[in-house]
Order: sequence, then C-alpha cells, then structure tokens
Amino acid sequence: MDKQKACDTIVELHRQRQDLHRAEKALTLQIKAKCRRLCDGDKADADKLYKAMFGKGEHDKAAEGLSVSAPFIDARGLIEAQRKAQEKAMTEHAKALPVAPWVESVRGFGLLGMASIVGEAGSLDNYPSPAKLWKRLGLAVIHGERQQRKPAPECFEHGYSPSRRSVVWTIGDSMFRAGGYYADLCRERKEVEREKADNEGLTVAPAAKIPAARKSEYRSDGHVHNRAKRWMEKRLVRDLWRAWRDAD
Repeated sequence: MDKQKACDTIVELHRQRQDLHRAEKALTLQIKAKCRRLCDGDKADADKLYKAMFGKGEHDKAAEGLSVSAPFIDARGLIEAQRKAQEKAMTEHAKALPVAPWVESVRGFGLLGMASIVGEAGSLDNYPSPAKLWKRLGLAVIHGERQQRKPAPECFEHGYSPSRRSVVWTIGDSMFRAGGYYADLCRERKEVEREKADNEGLTVAPAAKIPAARKSEYRSDGHVHNRAKRWMEKRLVRDLWRAWRDAD
C-alpha cells in the first residue's frame, strides 16, 4: 500500500473510531444518569454507585444499578470492542508509513497518536509548512491570539475545530505523563511561562487560592501548565512534520 492510500485509509478508520467513541460516551452518560436516579440526584453518591458497579468499592445499590443498566452496559461493551479493533487497524496502517520509526522513538506518542493526527489532517504532504499543520490542528496564533472558537465572521479565519484540537491535547497529556524528551521540554517551558507572568506583574498560584475579587492579578498554575503543554504540542507537531519529509 502506498503512502497516500495508507493515509486515506487511516482517515476513514479514524472517522469510524470517533463515531464509536461518541457512542460510548453517550452510553456512559446514560448509565450515570440511571445511577443518579437511584441515588435521588445525589451526584457524589451516584459516582460511588457507578464505581461500585464496576468493581471499585461497594454500594448497597450496585446490583440494582447493574440490572437497570444492563442493556446500556452490553451495548457499550460491543462498541468498545469495535473501537479497539479500529484502533488496531489504524496502528497497523500507521506502521507502514515511512515516518513510523521516528514516531515509535518518541516516548508517549506512539503509532496510534500519529494515526489520530493523520486521521484529522490527512497526509502531511499536503501541508507546505508546520504553521499550516498547526492551523489545521487548532494550534495556530491568529492576529496575536491563540486559535479558538469564534463567532462569524472571525470563525472562518480561525477555522477552529474542538474535536481536532482535542486529539493533540490528548496526545500531549499522554506524553507529559510518560516523561521523556517532550515532557522535559514542557517542564522547562513552565518556568518560562512563570517568568512571563512575573514580567506581566501577575502572581502564579493554585486556582483554589486565587481570590475571586482579584483574579486579574493572578495566573493559575493550571493556566501556566496548559500554556507550556500547548507549546510542547506545537513542537511535537513541527518535529513530526519535519520527520515526515525526512523519511521520504
């Protein structure tokens, strides 16, 4: 199978996988809604019930929860199995791409992660620069601000898709947890972001400790982390774009 055909196949498999993932999520929400009804709307108790139904802890209504949710649980199990089959197929097709050895050398990335990017962007041969690929994946800077969802007419220029952005966000989260080169870059970047906040006259603190009346004087730790992580994700996408061309 040539590279373009492999990419086209990955795109279709990814779309099917996304459909299955959305169906799984919808069924999970329905199961959790049943738990809340059994717990008279108590969300904390419903969460405890949901976990107990799947072997994490105990709850006196676990058996009843499983009984009323059985059709949804069974349906979710079938969909999950099909999703995993799609992911296996995506990985196999990604393995055939010339860039695969580089991808497998990147800790926390993996062939499925790369296949997900191809699934959203198509062949990276279609992008003449990393900046074009960044925009496709929701990582660009438009007129000095990060690419984001906008009302018309700005939405056309931003071209932002939350689903595409979430693919790279999830990959970045996995890479940060896995450690390695890119996780180290993210940690180093967090120090840069802290310095930038300080230069802007902002205090970096945990979100829970920021006074509501003085939010404008602070930048949360979470915000610093997300900015650094986004920077790391852009670096990964740039390096993937370069490795893709070098592998030809």
